[in-house]
Amino acid sequence: MKVNSNLIYILIISILTSLLAYGYFLNKKSSASKKNEISLIVQQLKTRTNQIVKIQKKLFEKGENINNLINQKEIHFKEVFKNKNLTDFKDYSFSKYRTNDILFNGNRGAIGTAYIDFYDNDGKILISTYDGIFAFAKLGNLEKFTKIDSNINTLIKYEKFYFHEQYGIKDILVDGDDLYVSYIGKRKNDCYDLKIITSKINENNLDFQLFYQTLNCVDKNNSHGYWAHQGAGARIFKLDETNLLFSTGDFRNRPLAQNLKSNFGKILKINIKSKKADVVSYGHRNPQGLYYSKKLNFILSTEHGPKGGDEININHNPLLKAKNFGWPISSYGEHYAKNYSKRILSEAPLKKSHKKYGFEEPAKYFNPSIGISEIISFKEDDSEFLIGAMGNEIQDQDLGIHYIKLDGERKKITNHKYIPLNERVRDMIISKDKKTIIIYLETTSALAVLKKSNN
Repeated sequence: MKVNSNLIYILIISILTSLLAYGYFLNKKSSASKKNEISLIVQQLKTRTNQIVKIQKKLFEKGENINNLINQKEIHFKEVFKNKNLTDFKDYSFSKYRTNDILFNGNRGAIGTAYIDFYDNDGKILISTYDGIFAFAKLGNLEKFTKIDSNINTLIKYEKFYFHEQYGIKDILVDGDDLYVSYIGKRKNDCYDLKIITSKINENNLDFQLFYQTLNCVDKNNSHGYWAHQGAGARIFKLDETNLLFSTGDFRNRPLAQNLKSNFGKILKINIKSKKADVVSYGHRNPQGLYYSKKLNFILSTEHGPKGGDEININHNPLLKAKNFGWPISSYGEHYAKNYSKRILSEAPLKKSHKKYGFEEPAKYFNPSIGISEIISFKEDDSEFLIGAMGNEIQDQDLGIHYIKLDGERKKITNHKYIPLNERVRDMIISKDKKTIIIYLETTSALAVLKKSNN
């Protein structure tokens, strides 16, 4: 009977996943005459998503997971194509692998969301799905990821984490034998924070324990605003032998970004031993990409603006003094709503200059927004970078990667190119020798592999 039940679950999930994919691709081909049809499809997809959530909730109550019904021990990726040329990026070959084994996502434009990192001297890849499934694969065989047992369910018990698109895993970092995982945590009823848990890397079992949590939580029921996506910064980067960098969003409670007594809307330095956190910079809305140049001592970060105003920011000598990047006083974007109260507009006037008001100007801003995401450096001298873009519109330079080159002082962007992939770029990693780039493409739940030629 159990086998039959599992088969039924698998059949249901297969049908619903297919409908999600169909709806997405139909939406990409939309025109004015199709608006009504698209609207109906969107409503159907919301219903199907809710049905998946209900199935997962029932299983979750029994200590089970839909993912394990699809494939209990592995996450399978299937080769889509191999060693193609990538326009405007000719030094690298482009291969792609897709999976149907990752169900939950961080955005409705995605089939499945996950984060990745290298380990074992760049010979293996670790993957974490949005709902906390961990698996590993050898770099030479990305079609088979073996799942790793973990105790994450005993640490994260609130239901929204496992099947609500605004919550879930936000980043992973491998540092030697240590794995760090960030996520939105529930501190108390209707009050959410950001947490980092850590475990020694073990391919049989990950034994997580709490590493860090923000000083306080953001109550959903407040007079400023709340949206969990705005707390989705949570990027982790190794600063030096004793410290991590950690980015936090403002959860749309905008004044928190300027409040130095709050951990939200900041880039923090966290001491690995003491767990003490210091503010490196503030006035951030939602930092989605984070990189530190050890050679030249600067932080390159990206963050989501509101309607428009995504930013690339450069912070030289970041540990000398906490710099203010202006949010929500200054922004090149606009509020989504037009009926905010005078109080909210006074708290967040979104002035169209940073420098004029004493803040750090972005090195570049994007209007319209590109759904800016992770950063990687692919030159040894930290002069050239790739930056991911999520979003949903090719014409806005979403759905791809952006190449930027900095000047000799690493203060200005001297060259910028957009490379469309027609996929939301959620995460990117690069090997130490700069020859292999892995990109997680969440639109179709796929891995892109860029291999540098020997020429």
